[in-house]
Amino acid sequence: MRIQTIGMVFSLVFMASACGGNDTGSSSGASGLEGSKKLVDLSDTESGQLCDWAVGKIGSYGTPSRCTDPLTLFVYADQAACIADGVDATDPDCTATVAQMEACVNALPVCATLTEVASVPACAAVLEKC
Repeated sequence: MRIQTIGMVFSLVFMASACGGNDTGSSSGASGLEGSKKLVDLSDTESGQLCDWAVGKIGSYGTPSRCTDPLTLFVYADQAACIADGVDATDPDCTATVAQMEACVNALPVCATLTEVASVPACAAVLEKC
């Protein structure tokens, strides 16, 4: 589950820009989605929107990728692959929100790897919740 969550963050996640999510989760964030909405409650359309935003920040759709490290997050063939890598909607223990995911993605460098994700406090908060 943590790997899927990282993929989403990281679908999550994307990642080097200074645009920030709303930490309070009370309004639309950088991705355009409601910040307070739980990741497990996103529709496929909303997950696609979050994927597009995150992938545009830190990775890429298609091949060849702009990221050359094979361990890079957010490198997907297409939006459908990113959505499929998202959080498990049946996981009642996942309480991470869109705003928390946006904060994580915004804290990561372009072409971030799993190792980098684990060391970023904003991302650790998402991983702890899912």
